[in-house]
Amino acid sequence: MSGSNGSNAWPVSRRALLGAAGLAAIPGRLRAQTAGAAVIGKEGWLFPIWDKTDQINTRELTQTLNVMGQTAGILRSAGIATAYVLAPSKARTYRQYLPNNTRISADIDRRYATAVAEMRKAGAIVPDLDAAFRARANDAEGLFFKTDTHWTPLGAELAAAETAKAVAQANVLPASSRPGLQLQPAMVKTQGRGDLVRNLPEAQRQAYGPERYQIREPVAATGAAALVADDSADVAVIGNSYSQPLYGFHASLSNQMNRPVSLFWKPNNFGPYNILLSYLASEGFKRQRPKLITWVQLEFDLPGLPTSSGWGQNAISVDQYLADLRRAVGA
Repeated sequence: MSGSNGSNAWPVSRRALLGAAGLAAIPGRLRAQTAGAAVIGKEGWLFPIWDKTDQINTRELTQTLNVMGQTAGILRSAGIATAYVLAPSKARTYRQYLPNNTRISADIDRRYATAVAEMRKAGAIVPDLDAAFRARANDAEGLFFKTDTHWTPLGAELAAAETAKAVAQANVLPASSRPGLQLQPAMVKTQGRGDLVRNLPEAQRQAYGPERYQIREPVAATGAAALVADDSADVAVIGNSYSQPLYGFHASLSNQMNRPVSLFWKPNNFGPYNILLSYLASEGFKRQRPKLITWVQLEFDLPGLPTSSGWGQNAISVDQYLADLRRAVGA
């Protein structure tokens, strides 16, 4: 089961939210090193300007985490466990490549740990990807593409390994009757210039070329195994474009957990709440209710309430979202 085919680039509607007001909110020292919707870092690194380093609305963060906690509680009451996979901020992970004099505020640096603590308190399974990513931030192989918003397949595989460990420790799943995906040895591939390059003025784009990366792709199923649909899996990955097959998160998770894993994803501008509700309304969910939903989200979207203007026409009141969620799972 898969979601819609989305572009590797961030949707125009997400960038349009910045506007003149958004650019004006960027500190002057950083605005001088910003082109289009990208912050120009050191050694060829680009960062999205919405991956903020200097400010956060702590009240809205608390409200967002409360909604996320209620989500986990509603799913749990319907017999579905939740693993909350929060992809770390690229800017925080690779702060050494940010422009000179860029400061990461104490509130921003505490954001990830706050989210982990609150979601665990609500009963969700939450791997600490921030600690895992920061420990590998100086490796030669990057966990994020230098010129793209997304994690690399190596970053996705690390996230999958940490998620599988956290799920195993939680002991919420029965033994699987079928094995997970087998992965091929790592191969080197090339990705064209990243989505952040497309956000630069045309004259600056030529300075950024394609990027090489490594990926372990699934071994093609043969025989009877090829006829078994992953809709029968009792673990579902849902999320944004970080979850798409291009980066291999769901394949790596299936391999690490040694059980089938289904996939449903949409581009990030739909918003996590719309994506979750869309999955719960899908035929795949109706055919096979999972025992575990692995929900991939992005740290830099915190805070991000269901009412956030960032989700455009998919914004919804908190009460309506929670009511729709209860209705969808029969809670």
